[in-house]
Amino acid sequence: MTSQWWKDAVVYQVYPRSFADGNGDGIGDLAGILERLDYLQNLGINVLWLSPVYASPMKDNGYDISDYRAIAAEFGSMEEMQKLIKEADKRGISILMDLVVNHTSDQHAWFQESCSSRTSAKRNWYIWEDADETGAPPNNLRSIFGGSCWEWDENTGQYYFHSFAKEQPDLNWENDEVREAVYDMIRWWLDQGIAGFRVDAITFIKKPEVHKDQPADASDGTSVVKPNQPGINAFLKEMKEKGFQSEEVMTVAEAPGVAPEELPAFAGENGFFSMLIEFDHVDLDITPSGRWFESVGWTTADFRRAITRSQQKVNEGGWSALYLENHDQPRSLSRYIPEADQGTKTAKLLATVYFFLRGTPFIYQGQEIGMQNVTYASLSDYDDLSTIDQYHAARQEGLSESEAFAVVSRRSRDNARTPMQWSAEKNGGFSEGEPWLKSNTNTAVVNVEKAEKDTDSILHYYRSLVTIRRSEAWKDWLRDGIYEEVEQVHPDVFVYRRVYKEKALTVAANFSRHPVTVELPAPLEEKVAGNETGLHAEGTLLHLTPYEAVAATGPEGGK
Repeated sequence: MTSQWWKDAVVYQVYPRSFADGNGDGIGDLAGILERLDYLQNLGINVLWLSPVYASPMKDNGYDISDYRAIAAEFGSMEEMQKLIKEADKRGISILMDLVVNHTSDQHAWFQESCSSRTSAKRNWYIWEDADETGAPPNNLRSIFGGSCWEWDENTGQYYFHSFAKEQPDLNWENDEVREAVYDMIRWWLDQGIAGFRVDAITFIKKPEVHKDQPADASDGTSVVKPNQPGINAFLKEMKEKGFQSEEVMTVAEAPGVAPEELPAFAGENGFFSMLIEFDHVDLDITPSGRWFESVGWTTADFRRAITRSQQKVNEGGWSALYLENHDQPRSLSRYIPEADQGTKTAKLLATVYFFLRGTPFIYQGQEIGMQNVTYASLSDYDDLSTIDQYHAARQEGLSESEAFAVVSRRSRDNARTPMQWSAEKNGGFSEGEPWLKSNTNTAVVNVEKAEKDTDSILHYYRSLVTIRRSEAWKDWLRDGIYEEVEQVHPDVFVYRRVYKEKALTVAANFSRHPVTVELPAPLEEKVAGNETGLHAEGTLLHLTPYEAVAATGPEGGK
């Protein structure tokens, strides 16, 4: 591998619990992933990102880890994990593990020892504080999942800090021993043969001032905990040097709170990570408080501006993970496209828009067949902690039951976690048992088996895009070509170019139900991809049908 091999990669994310069930118990597992490796190979991807499969009580579906060096029994065994690494490698696929080191499970041996007494050798491995003079928590910080960031421990008479669920106590990164233990674990996994890590919630490891209230952003006087606090850079630099160690290790940082202008420092030539997962383009509909019911309207122009801000910083030397979906986000078709217009053509439009940007493309399981948000009947159908907390927060702020339910249904993380739809069979071919989460009701219409038989399907289109990204003819252009936005009068049109060696690859997308004509800096010559037949261009004019997207080459021309 070259030191920056990941710039030419295409990543596929698997949420193991929902991907494929190999033993029929209704829960996806490593055996199921092993059975589907040929499918992933045929898709053309060369990196497989696994959401957590470590030992865990599963309060947050594996993001609460009780043993970093063991596999959860419901997913399989360490032997199966090692087999997966080897079998994937035979198919030219590298494995990324999900690295969760802002917090552990409260069942982790480290925390069990920490909470055993105030004099425990590991007491300072977590963040403990006395109550204030009234017996209340040390400050007004609210966790990401709702409620105070501070949980009272009766045994030792102190509060411990958690940015997420109370079952996920935050590690104390100010402690040298904690950091060394984390780095040792990172090196151990690299020795197992994985290619690197997606690094979860890493910008939360530096905490705000413990004894100081923050400006309230909710009616109850609380303030949501904010990531990317001053001083975090020293921790990230040390983790790179002592943990990851090599530039060949692929590191993908989930980095909420990092502004586009910080991208080169975090993921530039000498940055802390290979690339960042950014949020501006997927958080268009919520306020900084993170409360789903405080939704705001957004337009195609807002989406375009968010993408352009990031891409301009990539031009300056950063690198970005290109994505529309993951396990924490609603389905992209349901997010970006009106319900009546969701289908093959609009799914291909979205794919075209993001696949030719500068960065490393990520595909989330089911995205390649056009999976959509699920419609559940009641809150009891949901498993996601965040969904349940957001519902109750909405009710406390005065929304009716139906209003609160509509809000969380639209944005629930469970929209992305419904079982993968392999066929029209029972449970979409995911499992012979009762799935841990109800399947979507559209499995007969949207599934892999059906998509394979239709050469015009979303799946075949994604396959063609992956082939382009990884081909020798295109990879230099798509890795090094400069991003330029082409401003348009029409508010629902997004046009950009990737300029490379006096040539330009133009991507144009019409996010509206009406035909539009756009003017380009230079004529188009050869179509590369698109969701319509032909290339409808006359000189520097390009005619787009409703929801048409096209990528085509031509001379660089003017700007």
